[in-house]
Amino acid sequence: MIVRASIIVTGKHQRALYGGAVFISHGTIIDAGPASAIIRRFPGKKIVQFPGAVLMPGLVNVHAHLELPFLRNSIRANSFSGWVLNLIQAKKGLKQSDYVLSSKDNINALMQTGTTTVGEICTHGTSPILLKKSGLRTVVFDEIIRMEDREGKSSDFKVQSQGLRQSSLLQHGLSPHTPYTVSEKVLREVAAMAAKKDLKLAVHVAESKDEIRLLQRKKNGLEKLYQFAHWDLSLAPKGTSSFEYLNRIGFISPRLLAVHAVQVTDHDIILMKRAKVSVAHCPRSNKELGVGKMPLKKFLDAGITVGLGTDSLASVPTLNMWDEMRYAYKIHHRDGVSAEDIFRIATIGGAKALGWDKEIGALEPGRKADIIAVPLPKKNTGDLYSDLLRETKSCIMTMVNGKIVYQK
Repeated sequence: MIVRASIIVTGKHQRALYGGAVFISHGTIIDAGPASAIIRRFPGKKIVQFPGAVLMPGLVNVHAHLELPFLRNSIRANSFSGWVLNLIQAKKGLKQSDYVLSSKDNINALMQTGTTTVGEICTHGTSPILLKKSGLRTVVFDEIIRMEDREGKSSDFKVQSQGLRQSSLLQHGLSPHTPYTVSEKVLREVAAMAAKKDLKLAVHVAESKDEIRLLQRKKNGLEKLYQFAHWDLSLAPKGTSSFEYLNRIGFISPRLLAVHAVQVTDHDIILMKRAKVSVAHCPRSNKELGVGKMPLKKFLDAGITVGLGTDSLASVPTLNMWDEMRYAYKIHHRDGVSAEDIFRIATIGGAKALGWDKEIGALEPGRKADIIAVPLPKKNTGDLYSDLLRETKSCIMTMVNGKIVYQK
């Protein structure tokens, strides 16, 4: 088919084509350019038109917990550790059917707001099959929480989705929860498994000051978590920083997606750049939990790949990537981060962070047709990207692999 719109943003080089079109065959973009030229080149093909719309690459949400229902308002706390404990308590009141319902609702929310690819943290085993049915492109990271006892024994970790066969739309990954909820022994085992099976890794890391203080053996709020879980505090990780610790045990590598990465030093950034680590930026969650502001400009200046993620409804009000993009621009534009930078992070940046940058993230020949159409901004300031950030709330059409999975 030929898909045409008032404006097409191709993505990789952020080129805007007025009156453009894309020709798609068997889920792949064959050509993109002026509509008149595309129609002449491919005569007789079905034409799908979106007048008054902007056609652009689908959004990549690199970090979500789709199984969690909306808990944000009920588990708020004055500290990061308090929020963690409140979340654990709240989940005790949830049933498997709650996770199924939340997964369905949250997947629909993604499609309606233009997310075509998601990095999903699977904890309860309900989201993978629903994501596969939805047609969204997905990396399912199976969450692992395992600490050792004093004798160095750690129970075998299980993965939730490995029985689900990988495909062009669904890839597997592993997500050891944090450096302080997964023992060093298990982290090493997970890294070895990921290397053997060529899996992506995702870990919540350097999120809070409590985490760094725990590693440095200073007083911290996470001591309460260890008491609650009956873990031996002496077995907690030790180091000057989370990335220094992970580097020392051989865990950081190009397959690692570092989620949050707020509490980082300049030396950490050097380690991350050297190891080609990618970062998942979740600014609204960081604000809600009071953990600080991630040094986005420093990461970008260092050439570190950054993607954008919404995190879960336990810490954000919506899973709408436009809300996340708007907030990211709000807090980082004074540092020199442009609206165009935010678009890059939410598309090609996220694609690269999840290992899919050769297939998606831009509307170019040879890439998969992961495309969205959003309303043309009513106000034209001369900066299309800031206009889109200001006005866009939902999607007109969401296409994954050449198939329309949502249309308003």
